[in-house]
Amino acid sequence: MELVKRFLALMLVALLVTAAAFSLRVSMEQRRLAEKLIRLHVVAASDDAADQARKLRVRDALLPQIAVLTAGCADAEEAEAALRAGLPALERTAAETLGTGEAAAASLTEEAFPRRDYESFSLPAGTYRALRVTLGAGQGHNWWCVAFPALCLPAAEDFQQAAEQAGLSDEEIGLMNAGTPTVELKFRLLDWLTELFTK
Repeated sequence: MELVKRFLALMLVALLVTAAAFSLRVSMEQRRLAEKLIRLHVVAASDDAADQARKLRVRDALLPQIAVLTAGCADAEEAEAALRAGLPALERTAAETLGTGEAAAASLTEEAFPRRDYESFSLPAGTYRALRVTLGAGQGHNWWCVAFPALCLPAAEDFQQAAEQAGLSDEEIGLMNAGTPTVELKFRLLDWLTELFTK
């Protein structure tokens, strides 16, 4: 009986070490991926239906402007510089689109995002560089996607092509491919381990 207990304890330790190594690898992949992306985060003034509708109108007005600002950028650093220079124009567009007299604030920041599944790709939870646009009091539900590469636009129907043009490796593109069992397993295991070690 003692031998069985020792064997089970060793198996548990081996499983935990393997899971921790796997989690570390996924976490490192997420960080490498995050270095090549800029998320877009639009925060509504409130959860009122009118404010939520305004948020979507602001998003629709900003996406083409963001695409123009980042067109021709070779990497996320160039895109960040272009967006930083364009912050005043983005704020004006957002405020004009709001049409309520409320302010709109745009900034580039680092933010923690949960895992997010989009139509043609997924992004693991983690900290990402983000273009954050806060409307009015910024107390409402938000909308997010990817500003660079331009994966939010209808023009970005070909996810693979847009990702390759932004310099993402095959491994990073694989990490983002929605619905694949490997990605699902990686994300779920990372979520489970994060929960386990934070309790």
